[in-house]
Amino acid sequence: MTTLRQDETDVNFLDIKPEDSQRSAMAVQSELEANRRAWEKLVRTIEYVKKTYPADAKLLEDLDVVRHHLEKRL
Repeated sequence: MTTLRQDETDVNFLDIKPEDSQRSAMAVQSELEANRRAWEKLVRTIEYVKKTYPADAKLLEDLDVVRHHLEKRL
């Protein structure tokens, strides 16, 4: 009979404790907040570049790519 539970002697056995999942949740929340702050700074930077260097299409395109990737992480 095959079971989904691994034997405790197996080297791949993981013992997940509640504090582990709380720590993981806090880490994920922290990363999301950092991504949000980075996205907000980037949006302000894009607006500045549009006003200051409107002819620099390559820079605007590159910043837009970065913005797109940050949005996917949010």
